[in-house]
Amino acid sequence: MSAGFVQHRIQAEARARKVSQERCGSTEVRIADIYKYFPFRLFGLSRDALHDLAQIEFETELELCRVNLEMLEQYLDMKRGGFRVGFISDTYWSTDQLAQLLHSCSPGLSWDFLYASCDHGSSKSEALFKAYLAEQGIEAASSFHVGDNHTADIKGARRHGIRPRYYPQAGAALASKFQRETSIFELLCPDQPSRLDCGARTLRRAVTAKGAEHSPAFDLGVTVLGPVMAAFDAFIAARRTALARDGARVAVGFLGRDGLLPYRVWQANHGETGAYIEINRRVSLVGSADTLEPLCELLNRVVKIDAATFVDIVKVQPPAVMKFFAQYPDGIASGRELADALPDLMDPREITDIAAGVRTRLLTYLRAKMRDFDGCTDLILVDLGYSASVQKSLRRIFDREGIRIRLHGAYLLTLDDAFDDIADDDTAEGLVSDRIVTPHVKRMLIRNVALLEQLCCSSEGSARDYRDGDVLREGDQRPAAQLALASEVQSGTLAYVSRARELASRYGLQPDADPAVAARWAAAVLGRLLLLPDDDELALLGGIKHDVNLGTQALAPLLDADFINDCIIAGGLMTACTA
Repeated sequence: MSAGFVQHRIQAEARARKVSQERCGSTEVRIADIYKYFPFRLFGLSRDALHDLAQIEFETELELCRVNLEMLEQYLDMKRGGFRVGFISDTYWSTDQLAQLLHSCSPGLSWDFLYASCDHGSSKSEALFKAYLAEQGIEAASSFHVGDNHTADIKGARRHGIRPRYYPQAGAALASKFQRETSIFELLCPDQPSRLDCGARTLRRAVTAKGAEHSPAFDLGVTVLGPVMAAFDAFIAARRTALARDGARVAVGFLGRDGLLPYRVWQANHGETGAYIEINRRVSLVGSADTLEPLCELLNRVVKIDAATFVDIVKVQPPAVMKFFAQYPDGIASGRELADALPDLMDPREITDIAAGVRTRLLTYLRAKMRDFDGCTDLILVDLGYSASVQKSLRRIFDREGIRIRLHGAYLLTLDDAFDDIADDDTAEGLVSDRIVTPHVKRMLIRNVALLEQLCCSSEGSARDYRDGDVLREGDQRPAAQLALASEVQSGTLAYVSRARELASRYGLQPDADPAVAARWAAAVLGRLLLLPDDDELALLGGIKHDVNLGTQALAPLLDADFINDCIIAGGLMTACTA
């Protein structure tokens, strides 16, 4: 009932302030006044628990509060400059409690005055500033006030002739994102408390509080993708640590193309302890084949295909297949038609020879990219997700070549019901798994995930083959402007990761201390971007296109903003997200 407790505590404060206004003409109350209106019986408590609840809340405040380092530095500068400096706060904590809270956040801090509104029966919006000026004997024009509440701190100070400076805890754009993320969190994880996040939002406020002006794409990386990728990186590192603890010699490989951003984050946090390896579903399926079935499965997913694309995939030109294409207009058939006909067009032994060649070239490439490949016992494959298709194909390739390295998928998002056929010694886990959100929620996220893939992706075409340890890539059809935008988002992500690593230590924050909490908030932050983008994000990302990456040359639009808005109006958020 934690959520119910919080809401009843909020309602108790509202009642206490209303009664105080009616009786005393001011809304100022102390913490004990608030708990007088709390429903003790609902939580199995007697009214004797009032002071215990008030004390526990204060102890929690002491645990959760952090000093704002920029404000502290300005405060100390003023002290060193000979100015009289102190604190004026609208609060239900007494002056003594406020002093204890300040010393808890910043030991050794001193002040020339300290005002708590509840001890004066008046707020900054009312007469607290007047009392301060009178008691301190200060001219209003020579006084300066910094605060984060526009009504109380800015308008209240101006009303008494004090010069104000507005310093919000989070800018309007970030505050709006936080509100939307909380809504998404409560939608995706309805049974979990949305208030405690191990300091993740505090850290995000600290990272974004003091920085130069950047492009909207860079800011998207800082405020959205940065926190998600930082959580994913901690998840990967925890998996490596757990495996190494059991005596394994662990290598980490990030699957290209959309594993590039996680790889860059890993480099920033862990140095050159991982490898970026360009292996896609198409190449790994062909390399693992000993029948035509994997190739047919792949072709079934291709909307349209011609002879040249088929040859590029399988590296041979079977005459019967060439005749098959010749009977279609412009030589273009559907992938499903080709898949249905293929068993009658190719000898299964042909695919066996093709697969053997791909395996040889792929393993040469892996040994060139991963110096410790033959010495490792376990290989972590990192990818955005979703059903471990590359991992499964690579397992078949390793088995056919007598390679005993265990494979462990580490994915951002997973379709967990696809993992039942993973080899017994191998594993696959997702940061956002079915233990974090329900399977239907997961599918809703993955239906919309192509945008994330493009933002995380490399600027080069997908792998089509290997030669002498090097990768051979397809041409890339994506516009230069889209590639530049993705690069800028990635730069912002790396900036967040670097700054967050520094500030987390200084603030004593551990946003990844509870893996389940970190995963839920990663789902909420990512879900907010994919399911509830704001107008600026729609404008920034609306033109991005998806290169289908199945050997085709197609670019598919990802977003129809007018359609989504109509869906939200007509059918609600869930309908729009599913669409």
